[in-house]
Amino acid sequence: MRKTIITLFVLLATGSVWAGPREMFISRCGSCHQRGGATEPVNPGDKAAIVWEKYFKRKRHPTSLKELSEDEMQLIIQYLCDHAADSDKPESAAIPK
Repeated sequence: MRKTIITLFVLLATGSVWAGPREMFISRCGSCHQRGGATEPVNPGDKAAIVWEKYFKRKRHPTSLKELSEDEMQLIIQYLCDHAADSDKPESAAIPK
């Protein structure tokens, strides 16, 4: 128990707490994909889940995503697919347009 508390404290103090898919999408993609950003806003509900999957599988993103780890990329794709236009919970305003 004490080890768990210490580990949690260290993670909180260093900012290494795992972010959920939505937070990962907003923090890692939102800097460019927002109003006034380098490119147009993108939201999960813009496309169907299969389109999101194919988009990244075929490496269609116009800029390099090398700064994202494989885990971060998977969280982002998971979020996009979970809230895509054809999902049970489409989301069209994750990043303000």
